[in-house]
Amino acid sequence: MEDSEVLEMAKRAQRDSKWISDNYDQLREKYDKKAFAVKDGKVVGDADTVQDLVDKLEKNGENAAFLLIEVIPPKDASFIL
Repeated sequence: MEDSEVLEMAKRAQRDSKWISDNYDQLREKYDKKAFAVKDGKVVGDADTVQDLVDKLEKNGENAAFLLIEVIPPKDASFIL
């Protein structure tokens, strides 16, 4: 993989991460407790588990390694940092 391709993938991941942040409330409503994948500011797949999502993406010809995958935790989840 060329440096320019790696740089473009990093830029796309950054844009997609921002898109998720900007649209988090709507994504939470639609994908509560689910895993979903984003590519170019669009959800390209969702499933109940990350493994199911990866399997689904691969069946659709997507390489999960090059997508941003997010999991929406339950609304009442607590995190210890």
